[in-house]
Amino acid sequence: MNLSTFQQIFPHKLVPKKIDPMLQQSLVKILLQITLIGVVWGAADILKKLFNLPMSSGIVGLFLMLALLLTGVIKLNWVNVGAKFILGELVLLFIPLMMSITQYQQLFFAKGWQLMITIVVSTALVMLSSAITFMLGNRVKRALYRRKHHTHQ
Repeated sequence: MNLSTFQQIFPHKLVPKKIDPMLQQSLVKILLQITLIGVVWGAADILKKLFNLPMSSGIVGLFLMLALLLTGVIKLNWVNVGAKFILGELVLLFIPLMMSITQYQQLFFAKGWQLMITIVVSTALVMLSSAITFMLGNRVKRALYRRKHHTHQ
């Protein structure tokens, strides 16, 4: 469906008459980078099933992406913008969780305190590990930047 067909179906003022080429390029870049991240996650899911690993495919994907980034198979700028976009829209991923809670109300009322403790503790651990990883990553990035720019002087 091209833009003119979309405008014919939805003739609203909010639909832009022409999309800015820079915006279009950035949207394509984000979609391609998210696709690459998804391919790595899919490969991790296959590896998890193939080797019957006792961890989620998300964790396997995290280690796989780290290995691919460290070895240079995937460059950081190939996934940087897409990863930032996904992290920026992370709150949308909690909508299915809330729908599940409303679907299983009796379980939530019977075991709710256990679920709440699990949710609070796991959220705190994820936030803490994310913060530590971010800080360590920035330290490594700064050290590499300093080494690269100070050795050339």
